[in-house]
Amino acid sequence: MKNILICERFAYEAQLKLSQNKNFKVEQYSSDKLEIANALLIRSKFEITTELLEKAKNLEVIVTCTSGFEHIDLEATQKRNITVMFTPDANAQAAAEHTWALLLAATRHIPAASQSLKTGVWNREPYLGTELNNKTIGIVGLGRIGSRIAKIANAFNMEVLAFDPYVDEATFTNAKATRASYEEVLKQADILTFHVPATKETKNMFNRSHLEIVQPNLTLINTSRGQALHEDDLILALNENKIKYACLDVFAKEPLTKDSKLLKTKNVLLTPHLGAMTSEAFLKASLDGTKRIEEFFESKTTQNTLPLKNDWGSLSF
Repeated sequence: MKNILICERFAYEAQLKLSQNKNFKVEQYSSDKLEIANALLIRSKFEITTELLEKAKNLEVIVTCTSGFEHIDLEATQKRNITVMFTPDANAQAAAEHTWALLLAATRHIPAASQSLKTGVWNREPYLGTELNNKTIGIVGLGRIGSRIAKIANAFNMEVLAFDPYVDEATFTNAKATRASYEEVLKQADILTFHVPATKETKNMFNRSHLEIVQPNLTLINTSRGQALHEDDLILALNENKIKYACLDVFAKEPLTKDSKLLKTKNVLLTPHLGAMTSEAFLKASLDGTKRIEEFFESKTTQNTLPLKNDWGSLSF
């Protein structure tokens, strides 16, 4: 009998499926149960630390039902030989759709126009928008989400440039995207969107050193990880009109603090990390987590293990 602790919110359907397995004892998390736990099902608010692992003497596997993994001390889990997996496929469609929601809201000034109209003002002149047709979108990271972004861009009749040294030519072909260097993507993009993992190598991969090569009409979007952009440099770019607009769903520090300079920066659209926040993504992540647990204990197989095998580690930005 394997003891499985569910440590955060989890879809009822997935929990029921796991509970019906006669080889599993499924319980809600409490610290006094850590010592007997063989598996943990977590989400992003549950931190895996060295101190926690010291209490979990029998722990064999951790599954985080998220596409991010910054909340897990992977060095500590490796020292204990604990298998760690995540569920990146579950959130891909939701994140891609949210990226486009931000882009369309920005290019057509939807938030500002709506707020103005709610005050009783009917004035269209300040909200002259920009069409996406025939524009160039630069995608940094052509993985699960980035490739979906490319396919949607095809429908808008956009030219798609992408930078990703870790995917094959077939991925570029299927996405109808042109492979380009990071610098070329930055130079040519009217729209620039980031879809990269959080690693030491991707930290601040967009910073003030790039402001002289991007177009001043650039709209920049980040729905991947906040650390990919140097926030102070981005604020500088916006305030000095080095770029036109920014749409951010993720931040270097979350939750965003009330004294964040971003809250007072012009031409920026902010959402509180909503990329994965759909009912469909939540259910799929829970079911994927259940499947990972079942496969680990019953067939000794793993999928989407951490740390990542390729971590953008050979690049310099």
